[in-house]
Amino acid sequence: MRLRTRLLPLALLLLAACSSEGDDPPDAGTGVVEDLCNSREEALTNADCELKPGTPVERFLALTGDVKAGDEDWYSVRIPASANARTLVHITGTYLASSTPVNLSVTVQEKDKNTALVAKSDQHGSGAPKPVDIVLPYGTPDTQLVIVVRDAPVNPARPAFDARNPYRLTVELLENPDTNEPNDVTPTPIALAAQGAVQVGTAKGHLATDGDVDRFSFPLAAGKIAYVRLTAPDQGFAPNYRLSYELLRPNGTDKESEGNVLPKVHPGVLATARKVQAKYAGTWVLVVKGYRGNNEPVPAGDLRQPYEVEVRVVDEEDPRDQSGDNDAYVRASSANLGAPGASTTFEGRLGYVSDRDWFSVKLSSSTKPGLLRYKLVEVPTATRFDPLPLPLGQMADRQVLVFTTVATTVTAEQRATCTNDPAVCPRDTREHPDAPGLVQTYCNNPEAVLCIQSLREESDPARFPGLSNFQGVLPVPANGSGATYHFVVQDDGNNWADDRDYRLEVSWEALDVEEDSAYSGGVEQERPKTLGDVGTGDLPVGNATFEAKGQLTYGHGRLRGNDRATGLGVRGPTDYDAVPSDTDTFKYQLPSRSAPEDAAWLVQWDVDNLPDGGTPHGLALDLTFCDGNSTDGGVGSCMPVTTTSTGGALTLAYNPTSMRAWHTSASAPLSSYQALYKLEKTAGTTRVTVAPYACSCLERRFIKGGTLTVAVSATERTDYRPVGYTLRTGYGDYPRGYTAADGGSPTSCPAPTQDGGTWVGGCQFTR
Repeated sequence: MRLRTRLLPLALLLLAACSSEGDDPPDAGTGVVEDLCNSREEALTNADCELKPGTPVERFLALTGDVKAGDEDWYSVRIPASANARTLVHITGTYLASSTPVNLSVTVQEKDKNTALVAKSDQHGSGAPKPVDIVLPYGTPDTQLVIVVRDAPVNPARPAFDARNPYRLTVELLENPDTNEPNDVTPTPIALAAQGAVQVGTAKGHLATDGDVDRFSFPLAAGKIAYVRLTAPDQGFAPNYRLSYELLRPNGTDKESEGNVLPKVHPGVLATARKVQAKYAGTWVLVVKGYRGNNEPVPAGDLRQPYEVEVRVVDEEDPRDQSGDNDAYVRASSANLGAPGASTTFEGRLGYVSDRDWFSVKLSSSTKPGLLRYKLVEVPTATRFDPLPLPLGQMADRQVLVFTTVATTVTAEQRATCTNDPAVCPRDTREHPDAPGLVQTYCNNPEAVLCIQSLREESDPARFPGLSNFQGVLPVPANGSGATYHFVVQDDGNNWADDRDYRLEVSWEALDVEEDSAYSGGVEQERPKTLGDVGTGDLPVGNATFEAKGQLTYGHGRLRGNDRATGLGVRGPTDYDAVPSDTDTFKYQLPSRSAPEDAAWLVQWDVDNLPDGGTPHGLALDLTFCDGNSTDGGVGSCMPVTTTSTGGALTLAYNPTSMRAWHTSASAPLSSYQALYKLEKTAGTTRVTVAPYACSCLERRFIKGGTLTVAVSATERTDYRPVGYTLRTGYGDYPRGYTAADGGSPTSCPAPTQDGGTWVGGCQFTR
């Protein structure tokens, strides 16, 4: 009988091979199929139906006779007397052929029960068949398991068969590589041992079987910080499951933390750091398992993939959290700044998940506006654990936020005022389109109605090393009763910690002399200037008639184009300031000129360099002319012209690109274009001059309008240190000339001409 059993698969394979030459369907076969092992009784009594560990059996899933569908093959496997709690039954069923109509199904039952311990099937559809793999923990010695092989049809009324291709069924008895088993219910204790000032414990395990759950326990005292790390070392393949964990408090049900490895990510690394509240002191449990989402099957085990657990228990090192707890607005660590020139420093550490540090500074009353400068600095720290891992592609995510308080009494009216009134809560929509939503988020804060003044978020460390964008300057209005600013240092998402010290530096400063003198009634006024005449010459340097000076101290500065999305200089992509840039406004009185009134307009500006020679920021000049050819209905003396005929803003800002000037024909070749600005770097300044090719000029309607307003703001800020700028401008004879791009003879800017006594053409600078 045993000899026949060994020869039968070979004979059937030969028959199947012979039958494959005809036009029969692929599951028909032409040989005689011997149908064995058709019941539980045969499985338990017939030697041909007993699977020997390590010995594959090949059979056909087809009935004898004309009707071949509906076959079921029953087998048994005997569990030896040496079996124990770590004994595993490994069952593999597969078709070796490249195609089969059978969706192979394997069900494992206990000897005397009809309920399935495990059931799996290969629903391969029109694709190639895949193995059915089952790893079952079953350590009951001297007993038997029953295995049923059948088709798992898409339509239950039409089971498939295959009389041409055999399936292969293999059973192995293995020892679970996880030496902690069984610990699905009773946790394996992790012993903690001192390593200096840190208590450390480790463990290893496998999720070897389907739905395997491993539990570990360790003691935690109140006030301690527990760092728990779970890793699945890279074995060169993606394991069958996604590693996940739950960290349970001493009652065994409340989750302190949980997480899972993202799909297709290996090696898997999960970690958290948690501070133990007094009510949760005791024995904590770490549950390790495969991740199972909603409506997903039980995660398959994997004998190949080990995992490692590390527990580190450390002391709270943040002195402000040792002496109290400043993780909420109402418990902010505070300091008083008595007058401009005062400064303070706060130290802190993000030592565990949900840790955040609140600070506040109280400014005394002041009749003059000022500046509030802040900067977050990393402090070299001997850390006790690695920074917690973040989702794939996400860098560290620290944040600094600065708030003023609209109201400590949270009401719908106060929230509405905060959300809708820019005078109460300013917002920068020009440089930060998402500002309304950001403002509303904190106007709806449950502890107090807060207005966000500034936000700095950690970005690409290659572009912003050492948190170089974590600094800012805010305008402080005059206030008769003083002002309070709240700072919070936290991570974005409440899922990260790094156990590293930082220092928050805050100072209250006075305005620069020019800006301070421009304030009247608490409002910054336009600074009057008279546009000087240079005739045929150039702008003189060091002449107060042609120069306006100041400092641009607060705000992140203007951005251009895609810089808003990518960040630039000292501003990260998602950084925010409620007031985007300090702005100095100058109002020039234009000269009275005889017809034709056109005048050349010479413009140049210097920005002082930093001590290392770097440029702290550029300048943008927003221009408002008055149209003397239009009337405003008697409302005032100026009909503002602030946009070009194409709708763009009238703004001058350095751009090195060769461009078409206003006077250049649309049909002119690109080779004739030139840069509209010239940049010169000296030891002390960075100078930008509007180039002669730009034919910068004052149109006759603007000369008639009488005034020109220039609002000066910073662009592409790279540093917040206070530096001065000088704006140099004047008017002169028009037209002037420029040298063509090919280096030829000088070319004149368009000159006005008379047409029947009317001057036409000439300067059209805003075209």
